[in-house]
Amino acid sequence: MNKQAGFICSNKDDEGRKSVFELLPKESRWVMVGRLDLNTSGLLLFTNNGDLANKLMHPSSEIDREYAVRVLGQVEQEDLQQLTDGIELDDGFAKFSRVTIGGGQGANRWYKVVLKEGRKREVRRLWEALGFKVSRLIRIRFGEIRLPDKLKANQYDYLKPGQVKLLLDAVNLKG
Repeated sequence: MNKQAGFICSNKDDEGRKSVFELLPKESRWVMVGRLDLNTSGLLLFTNNGDLANKLMHPSSEIDREYAVRVLGQVEQEDLQQLTDGIELDDGFAKFSRVTIGGGQGANRWYKVVLKEGRKREVRRLWEALGFKVSRLIRIRFGEIRLPDKLKANQYDYLKPGQVKLLLDAVNLKG
């Protein structure tokens, strides 16, 4: 699914906000692989295999999560180095395994960052620890699965058998 900002990643919400689960077909019980916060858009994976979901989300699996991040402020090379060396956050040490410059002009610049785990708001918190504001955040890849260009906001598509096999293989599960 290509989640649009403004949708929550929960089945129930006391505040009546729109949920990504409302967008899915009702034919199955869906388990979400990871979450995206309210203001983050991009790739969400769903499965009906709870074991697969748990293994994909577990930090020991070290599955890449790649994000396109638009950052407000002048980012220096030393900042990028610190983001890959690591920063102590409230809930422990965190770092990007890779940061690449993605372009942009003016006060906002795009970067692509890769994490091996996905703690709550980790991408935003790493940038904020260095005094930068994330003005846009999009998950573009989870493991070997990329967000398809043709998938519009809040649309979903089924993975091809080969893509499912890549996910199963990544966590040593049989299909």
